[in-house]
Amino acid sequence: MREVQGDLTIRPDVRKGLAVLVTAGAAAVAIVAAILIGDAPAALAAIMGGFFAALIALAAASLLRSRVVLTSHEIILRGPISERRRPRARAARAVRATLTGPKGGPGDTLFILDAHHNVLLRVSASMYGREQIDHLVAALGVPCSGPAHPVTAAELSKTYPGLFRWPERHPYLLGFAIAATVLILILAFLALIAPQTTP
Repeated sequence: MREVQGDLTIRPDVRKGLAVLVTAGAAAVAIVAAILIGDAPAALAAIMGGFFAALIALAAASLLRSRVVLTSHEIILRGPISERRRPRARAARAVRATLTGPKGGPGDTLFILDAHHNVLLRVSASMYGREQIDHLVAALGVPCSGPAHPVTAAELSKTYPGLFRWPERHPYLLGFAIAATVLILILAFLALIAPQTTP
């Protein structure tokens, strides 16, 4: 984290980023080695190796490029590919929460809202150290609130409506709808290709 001429820049926690890269690299080596040792075709090993290489490259790009920059005029959220800029003057409050999902552990998230409670920016605080996010909230100089315990997106939406879209508030319903749609499509396809029986 650094402050230059009133600007604040926070970057992802290097230790967390390196841990992700090492874990992904070890998983890639283990899976590709298992494929090569087994009876699976070598093409499968190449496909899996390419898949993991892409994931590792994306994680490395995220570690190197991602940052939050707070200037006197703007709040800039830069990801591995995209960049979003919002006028700092529009920031009216912040909401900080530890979100739980259908899979995986809790993830810290910071929402920066305007005066009408619309989300200006959403920062996945789990990429950054807690002290960095504390510093960012303090530098923003806006009221910050949020639950003291981990919550789901649906639970947080009851207190702070508008933070999430419908799919995030109802992940299980979305998963069920996708699975049902796929099943219906498969059954329809099988019905179309089934041989027609004549009396």
